[in-house]
Amino acid sequence: MHGGAHGRGIRGAARRLGLAIGLVLAAPACGGEAGANAPGGKGGKGGKGEGGPVAEPLAIAVVQVEPAAIDRHYRTSGTMRALRTADLVALQPGVVLELKAEEGDRVSAGQLLVRLDGRGFKLQAARDALTAENAARELERLEQLSAHLSREELDKQRFAMQSALASAQVSRHQANQTTVVAPFSGTITRRAIDVGNLATASTPLYSLADLSVLDVELHVPEREAATVQAGAPATLELQDGTRFAARVERRAPVVDPLTGTVKFVVRAAEYPPGAVPGAFVRAELLIDRRAAAPSLPRTAIFELEGAPHVYVVEDGRARRRPVELGLVGETRAELRGGVDPGAQIIADAGAGITEGMPVKVAAAGEPVPTDSPAAPVPKTSPPVPTDSPAAPVPKTSPPVPAARPTGEAAGGGK
Repeated sequence: MHGGAHGRGIRGAARRLGLAIGLVLAAPACGGEAGANAPGGKGGKGGKGEGGPVAEPLAIAVVQVEPAAIDRHYRTSGTMRALRTADLVALQPGVVLELKAEEGDRVSAGQLLVRLDGRGFKLQAARDALTAENAARELERLEQLSAHLSREELDKQRFAMQSALASAQVSRHQANQTTVVAPFSGTITRRAIDVGNLATASTPLYSLADLSVLDVELHVPEREAATVQAGAPATLELQDGTRFAARVERRAPVVDPLTGTVKFVVRAAEYPPGAVPGAFVRAELLIDRRAAAPSLPRTAIFELEGAPHVYVVEDGRARRRPVELGLVGETRAELRGGVDPGAQIIADAGAGITEGMPVKVAAAGEPVPTDSPAAPVPKTSPPVPTDSPAAPVPKTSPPVPAARPTGEAAGGGK
């Protein structure tokens, strides 16, 4: 009885030990089978087998070299000023009796603006005129008696008459300066005195400005100013965003040695109501223009190692080509060489395009990505083979029974 139990215990332990050895020997075989399809192998992801993902070509928009107008501008700022201005003062001192204009009034050349108290000058002018008249009569009387008079007496009286006439002219001129008139047609921009005040040569009465045109002084670097001449168009912009046209009226004949700039006077003959002397404006000055130059959008051009390049579509792939540029404008750049006229050029070189990347021309209505990665990633990734070394370990593994020690088995037999 005891011998049969002991035999059965030995046979059970042997079966459990054989099962454990079999599982241990099976593990290397499974690992070897998984290694056959590892990445880089014949059927792996990195090889040419059918199991690896194929990157779809990126849909892109293309352009071709075509003639277009290209403008290049220089942007700066300045302050508007009137064509001419003047501060009106009284040439003779006097009390202000009457003011004929107010701020904002338009006046004509020669129009009376201020009348001063000039009674003293008028009285003096009348007295000097009477003195000159008396001197002239006395000279006439002496000339009738010239046979009895010496030549010296006649010359003396003639000098007295001429002196009296000169004094009368001076007095009459001073009397006429008791009024102030507009030296040119314009607009009163400031009134600086009131009726009853004493006006002197150092006291401003009015400020007058000719607003028929407005000027802006612009200082342009010497390099940019090389192609700008009188008559070139310009655009001015006020603080509220209102834009209006102007043109270069004249150019300074010298370069400022301190700033390296050339002064231009830009004139606006027609301007909005907000354009007044002293207003700050932004200016765009036309530097150069091409009427119909072969060109490309600037988005199609990128810089590599300091040289301009474009991407050309060849055999379904993006190929990098160096190009030679001419005039570079706001949105387009002149192309002087580097690609054939009929070449398909990728319109947006900054949309993640790389050399040799598979691309296709987008069809009408097909969305074109503007910020694509360097290589498109498939929407669905292929499943990882379960027989590869990187496969996840199954949640359930077959239990491996542990072999009991021989002594325990012998004890059980007892």
